Amino acid sequence: MDAKRKIAKLEGLTLVELLVSTAIAMIVFSMVITIYYTVRTKYDYFKDKISTEVKDLTVKRTLYDFIKNTGFACKFGYTSQTYYDKTGDSLDSFFLGNSGLRVGPLPLPNSSNIKSSLGDGCTSNCYQAATDYIMVRKEDSHTKLADTNNLSTILKLDSLNNLAVDGYIALCNKSYVNLTKVVSINSETNTVELAFAPNSIYYPGDYAGVYRLEILYIKNTGNQDKDGNDIYSLYVYIKTNSSSGNTYELVRGVKDLQVEYATVNSGNITWNSVSTHMDITSSDYPALRVSFTS
Repeated sequence: MDAKRKIAKLEGLTLVELLVSTAIAMIVFSMVITIYYTVRTKYDYFKDKISTEVKDLTVKRTLYDFIKNTGFACKFGYTSQTYYDKTGDSLDSFFLGNSGLRVGPLPLPNSSNIKSSLGDGCTSNCYQAATDYIMVRKEDSHTKLADTNNLSTILKLDSLNNLAVDGYIALCNKSYVNLTKVVSINSETNTVELAFAPNSIYYPGDYAGVYRLEILYIKNTGNQDKDGNDIYSLYVYIKTNSSSGNTYELVRGVKDLQVEYATVNSGNITWNSVSTHMDITSSDYPALRVSFTS
């Protein structure tokens, strides 16, 4: 009998021992939950922090690359010439100008030449109100004239690379820049036909660049977050021909783009908010400051 009791004691647990074991297990389980919750909270915090920092760096790099790559590689420069629109598309004045960089408050005036999301008549998925835009005029690539163009619609070039029918070409000499449009391309003779003849004579070696207009701005994505707030993103608008152009989303979750320009007086720098559409030159405005939230 004593032997049976010994065996029973060895094989089982008393009520007290069972309660103690259960309590210890609950304490350990509770610690595991607490540790997991703490680790998960810290993980989410650092993940969100890193995500925001990466997004900020991406936007800053985009802004830097966007602003530095402006203008045309004309051997006479591009800031002192008179500009003419010879595309036949009745382009707005901001397509032409002696600066590769332009800034201003949104919206832009209504125009058939640009996307409606940039204009003051926009009704859906529009620009963010009370924000600014950054516009650049630039080249995709360039070549040079292979023969004299004496006010003709036929233009002979060294290369036809990146040229396309309906695309814009900027012709540059010492006095004039003519923005023209390609009607046809003849690869056998390396010539293009223009919609209208330029108003100036161009000579062999003069610049011919594939024209590109780009605008950075904040636009409604058409989506909302879990709280029902509109989601905005950094977009780029691109126009290279007579179409209304294309818009591409660059960085999601960016808003409140603001631009300031610097003026210097007696060695003192003053930062000024942009209140009108203005061309930026380094001689007049030595620096820009751009802010945003993400």
